[in-house]
Amino acid sequence: MSAQVLMVLGGLALVGVFAVWRSGRKSAIRARTGVREITRMTGNTIRLVLATAIIAFVQWLVIVKIQNTTATWIALVVPALLAAATIVRLMAITEIVHTTRGGRR
Repeated sequence: MSAQVLMVLGGLALVGVFAVWRSGRKSAIRARTGVREITRMTGNTIRLVLATAIIAFVQWLVIVKIQNTTATWIALVVPALLAAATIVRLMAITEIVHTTRGGRR
């Protein structure tokens, strides 16, 4: 083999090594972002379950222990209003805003 062929093959090998290194870096960044999103979703789910349990317990307590119709209605209507307001806010999103870290795109 001539020196020129070896230089071309060496250059192609370097391009291949760089491509593999770059794709590994991209997949690592994608995996890190996915883990961060899953962790965030898990935290939100735990808070959701705890809040639901507290609201349900207070409603049950008011219905069983307090024999007042007004208190029962308040215990049932107030959480329903809060849930409805949250759902309306979620459904009212009309624009997706993309943000960047460090001012780069």
